[in-house]
Amino acid sequence: MIAVHDVRSAFARIIEHKCPGSKAVTSLCEQFGIHRKLAWQVGKVSYTDDPFVAAKHIPSGKSLSAWLDAAESVGVPPSMVNAARQATDRFEALAAAHAGSRAELEMLLESCSSQYDAESHARWRQQSFEGNSFVWGAHCRVLLALMVLVPSEDKPRYFHAAQLRGLIGFRQTRPGVRWVVNQSVVADDSSRTENSIQRVPLDPTAASRHGGVPVMPQFCSQPMPELTRRRAADGMVMDEFLAGPVGQRGERTLVTGEMARNIGPAHATEHDRVAHFGTAVRVPAELLHYDLFVHSSLFGRVERELRVFSDLASPIAFDDSDSLPVAERIAPLGRGVALAQTPDIPAYTDLASAAFYALGANADDYDLFRVRMPYPPMPVTVMMRHPLPDLA
Repeated sequence: MIAVHDVRSAFARIIEHKCPGSKAVTSLCEQFGIHRKLAWQVGKVSYTDDPFVAAKHIPSGKSLSAWLDAAESVGVPPSMVNAARQATDRFEALAAAHAGSRAELEMLLESCSSQYDAESHARWRQQSFEGNSFVWGAHCRVLLALMVLVPSEDKPRYFHAAQLRGLIGFRQTRPGVRWVVNQSVVADDSSRTENSIQRVPLDPTAASRHGGVPVMPQFCSQPMPELTRRRAADGMVMDEFLAGPVGQRGERTLVTGEMARNIGPAHATEHDRVAHFGTAVRVPAELLHYDLFVHSSLFGRVERELRVFSDLASPIAFDDSDSLPVAERIAPLGRGVALAQTPDIPAYTDLASAAFYALGANADDYDLFRVRMPYPPMPVTVMMRHPLPDLA
């Protein structure tokens, strides 16, 4: 990163020569007679802590020439300006040797940076969302995942997991598309799946009317879309939309809810020392909204972390080598549904309250953890994970 350090040093000397006091964007604009965006860029290059972030903001082409010409015109010594030109020339030569375009250079720099830029990540993922929407012929406005971890009443030290999943504002952009709307599986640390888990719909009557798909009709668009459920040999359960109308006139919303009973113990075992609670991303989505409600008696005080695992190599991946970098973090929101509101999903607190009512559980006994991820990558599994406590 010597080339970047040379650019930063040359830029900083010019700024400090002309702006010995404030280094604010407004001061740079006034002293050099440049627009705010360019002033912000040169300030970022000079003073950000991360050299990879600095490199990403080095102006190129006309913008760089505009600043250095302005610096010379307002009395900055030509030797300083020439040093800056030479430093940026060396940086551009180095960049050309490693990247075929400015866009590829930005990817390389952001991948190496120690500071994840949420806005930049979302921008890259938005491009992927738009391309995937065309390629796969479908997308949705919000991909919803809501999970409630309930202590077992019939198996000591075990817990159930209620899973509510939704496609909010699902649209097809191509006719004849059959779409998997839910995928669910139970596995341990070794990715061994469990086929014997009992699944109970939160609304049994509605599920029986829709081929076993555990729909929650009061939160779905009407008329209900056609659905089917099938089971794979590896224990995966999949619910599917059948093909429907395309475009805005065919927009649909589907919410399902079921409880997987006694999915595991709330303590570490020989084969399972880390708890992973995840939701699969298999549809291009503008937003992933993932809530995890955990009963206060489960797991104790544990440190939860967000991990996003690529599913390209395996549909059930826990290996760190499959982990993708993301800027988002888990937000603890307190207990109950009082703070569960979101602008992204209409009547969301009603949905959460309906889930607790169906479970016969008191929401005030449950801690809420949330992840909001714009334009989630696909195919991935977004996990909240934590170590399992040892059995006392």
